[in-house]
Amino acid sequence: MHSLTVSFFGFWTSNSNNVIRQNRDLAEFLKDGAVFAFKDWESKSGIYKMELLQLGINVMWFANRHDEGVVHHKYFDPMPIEVIALVLTAIECCINEWLQGLKEDIKFTSATYGIVYHGHLGSLQHFDDHTAPYKLLERICTNLHDLARFHAGVDTLTSTSSSASWISDAVFKDAIQEYRLEEQDDVEASEL
Repeated sequence: MHSLTVSFFGFWTSNSNNVIRQNRDLAEFLKDGAVFAFKDWESKSGIYKMELLQLGINVMWFANRHDEGVVHHKYFDPMPIEVIALVLTAIECCINEWLQGLKEDIKFTSATYGIVYHGHLGSLQHFDDHTAPYKLLERICTNLHDLARFHAGVDTLTSTSSSASWISDAVFKDAIQEYRLEEQDDVEASEL
């Protein structure tokens, strides 16, 4: 997440006081009200729809067809809010590394970031409660999952499973015709 976060938000490594101040200001801005969780930071719109969230999920669990998110799809469909909270916590840790203006390593441990994780999880649950009639979080989770599967190079589960299990009416008509012919053959054979 470190390199993704640095390039996504535009932090710079430099000894220049101006760059250090810009990094510090950016980190503080992103953390204020969890602006980093929005697609558009300025207008605070697109909560939980930021590209970095999707990128983090893709890299961690959906890098290819054999990655955990694909192999163990039943645990990722739809994307669990616990996964979203974990990625948001990792992003926040990466932002915290720039709060002084220069990157400093911060260990990402449950002791250090457990409270942050539970804060993000609580916010996601609160968001779900407030938007339940519209099923916004459910849609976001489904979209994150589907885009991650696409990134891994596999079809979405709905298109794969529905096309594999759907049988046309013509097949049913053919089966009925086969049954009638077999029944007719049985009647003729018994008459002999």
